[in-house]
Amino acid sequence: MDNSLLERIYKAILKLMVPTGLEETYAVIVDEAMKLVGGDAGRVVLEEDGELNVVYTSSPLAFLPQKVRKNGFVYTSFNQHRAYAINKEDFAHIYPDIVKLGIESALFIPLSFRGKTLGVMVIESYRRGQLTAKDLTVLKLYGAIASLKIRNAQLYEETKKSLENRDLFISLAAHELRTPITTIYGYSQLLFERTKDEDSVESRWISSLHAESYRLTLLTKDLLEINRIKAGQLQYVFKECALKDAIGRAMDNFRFNFPQREIIFEDGVGKFDDTVIGDFDKLLQVLINLLDNAAKFSNADKKIILRLKFKSPNFIIQVKDQGKGIPAKDLPKVFEGFYKEKDTINEGMGLGLFLSKNIVDAHRGSIHMHSRVGKGTLVEVQLPRANI
Repeated sequence: MDNSLLERIYKAILKLMVPTGLEETYAVIVDEAMKLVGGDAGRVVLEEDGELNVVYTSSPLAFLPQKVRKNGFVYTSFNQHRAYAINKEDFAHIYPDIVKLGIESALFIPLSFRGKTLGVMVIESYRRGQLTAKDLTVLKLYGAIASLKIRNAQLYEETKKSLENRDLFISLAAHELRTPITTIYGYSQLLFERTKDEDSVESRWISSLHAESYRLTLLTKDLLEINRIKAGQLQYVFKECALKDAIGRAMDNFRFNFPQREIIFEDGVGKFDDTVIGDFDKLLQVLINLLDNAAKFSNADKKIILRLKFKSPNFIIQVKDQGKGIPAKDLPKVFEGFYKEKDTINEGMGLGLFLSKNIVDAHRGSIHMHSRVGKGTLVEVQLPRANI
């Protein structure tokens, strides 16, 4: 092996820095190892439940042998954490079929992570191996870097699977909860309508029951919408919509569910045409989410301001509260699914803003948040005016 081995290992390590899935990771580390030593086939053997199993092979040649022989060459490299090379006279009597295929040598590189050996990478070649002790030491270093990439890919796959299981559970739970929650909300609404003008303990209980059942209904709806977004199944019906109509509906909804809260609408467009091309129900959902958030994170005696402005070519909708605000370090995370402040005591799963952003993005618009701790929060939505 020439003196440029270190330089070639450096180039190989650069390729290992690119994030890949588990199967692709195996392919990359074997391919780079074959380039380093002039190999023609390779395989990755990892320890699983106390046994060494082949998890990847680069070609049919590497399938021989398919099983890892107890106390064989792979186990020696694994147990001794040692890189070494052998030539055909060392394995001809054990694997004559490999010799018939023209394999002249094999190289064993231990794969370790944080002091623990994970497995062994085997590289087979049509040429005889002539590796110095220095070469083997450097290749052992390459094996350590390759092991780190394998471990990162394993953790990524585990995280991905956990998130998929979480999303599946949430989807199934939301579907199962939707019917009973809708029934509860329907009856609580009937009771609320009958007792809302009364001043009694029972009427206040019913008012609280109605508000909480409404929140449950919205949460279940958001969970189902999130699932549809991730599955690419959220459907839109685009047509001409008047923004003031959506704002009026959202404010009516807000006043019904938060009768004690003060909301002020500042109309900055007047008689100017307020038409956009969009899905009216989805835009209404965005407005309801933003107003509900403003109510949730500000005190009952603080007013909420809803503004509509126009700055060509976009309409600008702003929802401003006088709540506790959000720390600057958390602002980049607020539009991620399931985001919640660490010290929040409010219920909810942090889905409203994630859902709102996806809807606004689908309307070729943008949504931003500006906030200061102790000074409140302003959420701004921009939507393009319809060219009519």
